[in-house]
Amino acid sequence: MLNMISKKLSIVHCQLSIILAFLPLSVAYAQQDSTLNRTVVVENEYNPNIMDASKINVLPRVEEPAVMKKGIEYATALRPVSAWTYESMSPITREWAMNRAKRGYVRAGYGNYGNVDFKAGYLWDITGKDRLKVGVSLDGMNGKLKHWNAEDWKSRFYSTEFRLDYSHDFSKVTLNLGGGLQSQVFNYMPDSEMHTASARATDKQHHTLGDFHIGVSSRDESLPLQFTLQTGLKYFGIKYPLDYSGNASTGKEKIVHTEGDVWGKLDNEQRVGIRFEMDNLFYSSDSLMGNYTSLGLNPYYMLESDDWRVRVGAHVDWQSGEDSGIDVSPDVKAEYLFSESYVLYLHALGGRELNDYRRLNAFSPYWSLNARMPSTYVPLNATLGFKASPVNGLWFNVFGGYRISKDELFCNLVDADGYYFTHFLQDKAKTAYGGAELKYGYKDWFDASLKGTFYSWKTDNENEELYLVTKPKFELNFYAEAKVFEGLKVNLGYEYVQRKEYVIEEGNSSKDFGLGNISNLSVGASYTFLKDLSVFGRVNNLLNKQYYYEYGYPAEKLNVLAGLSLAF
Repeated sequence: MLNMISKKLSIVHCQLSIILAFLPLSVAYAQQDSTLNRTVVVENEYNPNIMDASKINVLPRVEEPAVMKKGIEYATALRPVSAWTYESMSPITREWAMNRAKRGYVRAGYGNYGNVDFKAGYLWDITGKDRLKVGVSLDGMNGKLKHWNAEDWKSRFYSTEFRLDYSHDFSKVTLNLGGGLQSQVFNYMPDSEMHTASARATDKQHHTLGDFHIGVSSRDESLPLQFTLQTGLKYFGIKYPLDYSGNASTGKEKIVHTEGDVWGKLDNEQRVGIRFEMDNLFYSSDSLMGNYTSLGLNPYYMLESDDWRVRVGAHVDWQSGEDSGIDVSPDVKAEYLFSESYVLYLHALGGRELNDYRRLNAFSPYWSLNARMPSTYVPLNATLGFKASPVNGLWFNVFGGYRISKDELFCNLVDADGYYFTHFLQDKAKTAYGGAELKYGYKDWFDASLKGTFYSWKTDNENEELYLVTKPKFELNFYAEAKVFEGLKVNLGYEYVQRKEYVIEEGNSSKDFGLGNISNLSVGASYTFLKDLSVFGRVNNLLNKQYYYEYGYPAEKLNVLAGLSLAF
């Protein structure tokens, strides 16, 4: 089940229109890069491969510094930062050249465990100044999964999403407005000892997520100040309240979100600016969460020369309510480019992460509140690394760092009212991490990536093993794709996650209550038998392992998904 959910919530290969349909501000916030000449390669205009990925976890963020490209280099689009995008999937297909990309696509697939996958999108240039983007999706499953402590569990999970975005270019500014609506319908896993009478009337749950935004950004470089501003509303509703054990319902959440960036150039290489972000959060009266406001200011100075990319700034964050106060953290980046394609970089970052309903839901849709969730604050996340592209098509990155966080989120499985829920624990955490990443691409015939990261988590809590049960010790991800001949591509992927043991002594014996490791081998292929019509297939968990992406809820064992895709 969690294999399906992680797949649906994290990674899906699709074409450019889904990226455009789901990213209203990605262009507005893109930083200028005067030292780089990025090469975009068009290949595989529609690549419907589907990969598994682990559940979302709060890990130290390792940012990739820019590297001078030498000849052809194949890009992999990472999940962009967008306050207005609730993505049920994250496209990771290569970028397209706009003059060759198709404007629309439809994809439909079906597999065992009742897995269903449908995507459609269209980019419509109404006029030279007006653009409309539409995207719809349906992801889900309905099948029996192995209960960790009982008979097989009849699991179901369906996520339906619709997004719409419109933009208009005026002479000096661009207006953007849009929004989306998502529905998640699923059921909770029952307790192995659940009796016929339960405090909950049903095992069903229905989450409704909605958002609307309107924004404006400058497009006239002759203006003394450049800017991008946006405001809107986000909504999260829960149909069946979680009011077990005398706790209050999680209720509904509404957020008025405003953000912006205003900057001015000192010369061709330097600029100063200030970014800001404000969230006004409102909860229904029966919620454990109380209303509060969060305001973040980020003044900064930037230098972008042929050899140096420097950003010196600070995060000044204020919050009202029970956790009122001011926090300050660094926003510093220094990257030195030498020999045209080698970068030595040092980052010292920080800031606040709101623990709103959407963030909790990203950990697990089976979440429930057992207490108020203060915001997580990161006083420091420092990373030192070296990145290079010594030859055409080859890229590597070696990095290490240290992260300190207050009120870090940790997940725990709780049995309540006859069903299992994901609860959250919070404490201060310190994390040392290090790893390496390698990518290689040869024209449009072969592309591969390998990344491994070690983590060392520490907390001050006496129950540290319980707190760290879902945190990884080591993560390894491999993916390779090769073109056998024109129209046919095959791929191979492997995901491995090592976790800490959680051993409890019971008399003269002991028992490990840990989640265990994840080992997921996958293969797939796609074949374009007409110009724009393709057939695809994917086999996940080829080793037929039983593992868990989160506490208690099992992943699908060997599962297959196949279907057709059409670009138009």
